[in-house]
Amino acid sequence: TWVNATAGCAPLGRRLMAPSGMPESSAAPLALLSRRLSDGTDCSQYFCVGKELKGTFKKISKSGYKKLTSCDGYIAEVDIEACGKDSCFLDAGAYYTRYVEQGRIIKGGFVEGAGDMGGGGVALLLSLILLCGGLVGLCKVLSFLFMGGAKRAIVAATRTNDYVAMLVGCLMTVVVQSSSVVTSVLTPLCGIGLLPLAKMFPLSLGANVGTTATALIAALSAFTHDAVHIALCHFVFNLEGILIWFPAPVMRRVPMGAAQLLGLYAAHFRLVPVIYVVVV
Repeated sequence: TWVNATAGCAPLGRRLMAPSGMPESSAAPLALLSRRLSDGTDCSQYFCVGKELKGTFKKISKSGYKKLTSCDGYIAEVDIEACGKDSCFLDAGAYYTRYVEQGRIIKGGFVEGAGDMGGGGVALLLSLILLCGGLVGLCKVLSFLFMGGAKRAIVAATRTNDYVAMLVGCLMTVVVQSSSVVTSVLTPLCGIGLLPLAKMFPLSLGANVGTTATALIAALSAFTHDAVHIALCHFVFNLEGILIWFPAPVMRRVPMGAAQLLGLYAAHFRLVPVIYVVVV
C-alpha cells in the first residue's frame, strides 16, 4: 500500500474526452464533476491498496469497505494508472485509522466501557474465577454424594479389567460427545480418592478414543475424502498413543509416574498447577 499526492480532483473532461473526430459533450461531465466535488470529498491524496490488503479490509469491516471511495471519477487516469494492478481509493487512510488503529475488539457487553485491554483482562479474570469456582463446587458436591453408600459401588466398578475400563471411558465419551466432560467428572473422583489413578489412566485413554467418534460421524455425513482422511488421522493418532503407552507395564509407568510426581508438587506448592496450565 502506498500513498500519492495530487494537486486536486482532476476535471472529468480529461477522463471523458470524446475520441478524435467525435463531437465532445462537456456539459454532462462538468455537471457530474460539480456534483461530485460538492460532497466535500478530499482528493489531495489517494491510496494504492494491494489485493491481499483489500481482502483484509473486507474482513475487518465489510460495511466500512463498501463505503470506500474509489479514485475513479476523481483522479486523472494518468495518476490512477500509477497504481498498476492495485486498487485506488481516496479514503483508505481514514479507513485504516478508524477500523485498524482506533478499532475496538470488544464492541458490546458489560466490559465494553473498560476498553479492549481492560475489558479483556476483566473478562479473563471473571472466567477463571467462575471456572475454578465451578470445579471446587463440583468436587464438594461429588464428595458429599459419593462418600456414602455409593462409594462401595464405585469401588466395585473400579475393580474391572483395565481394558474394560478403557471401553467404559470410550462409551461414556461417545454418549456425551466430549472427552473434556468425562475427564472433568472423573478427575474430582480421583482427587477425593474414590477412583484410583491406575484406573483413571485407562478411562482417560478410552475417553481420548471416544472423542474421535464425533469427528468420524461428521466426516461420514459429509463423506468427502479430506473429511474422512482428517477424522481417521485423529482416530489413528489416539490409537497409536494407547498402543505405545498402555499395553507394556514398563511404558505404562512413565505417564503414571509423571502424574504422581506432578500431583505431589501441586499438593505442596500451590503455584505449580498455575505454572502447568500456563506452560502446557
